[in-house]
Amino acid sequence: MQYDQFQQDLERIYQSEVYGIALFAMAKRVAKNSERKAKWDRLLRLEEVTLACFEQYAEQHGVHFRYPLLWQLKGRAEGAALGLLPWRLAMKLLKDGTRDFQVKFKRLKDNADPSTQSFFNYVYAHEKSIEAFAMAELANKQDTLTGVEGVIVKGCELNG
Repeated sequence: MQYDQFQQDLERIYQSEVYGIALFAMAKRVAKNSERKAKWDRLLRLEEVTLACFEQYAEQHGVHFRYPLLWQLKGRAEGAALGLLPWRLAMKLLKDGTRDFQVKFKRLKDNADPSTQSFFNYVYAHEKSIEAFAMAELANKQDTLTGVEGVIVKGCELNG
């Protein structure tokens, strides 16, 4: 699979996961409410699983990127704010924050060859589960982490 933005989109997975880990870890750390801390923790776990999948993919495909330190720092700063904001505002920002990542991850998924299709499907599903969580929280639904948990349990399957 190759298209003009392939390398940048692939690197965005790495940036996104490092960012997400920093974001959710900091939001969990500063949140005062134990239920919210637990929700941030499950989102953190999703990012950790996805980063591990990306690292496995990168190793299998000989892909190397510099550690995205600026993305980590951005995640920490934004996570501190996210963890302290009113919940509805935090969920709106979280939902809106998935858009750019979804565009890139969908492009990867749509252009994947059969040997990488399941991995890129997983990466896209992981981002959609974050959006679905935030939307469910905004709608005051029960079991808002169901999609996130499903993606964590499923994990990624690397074919080659």
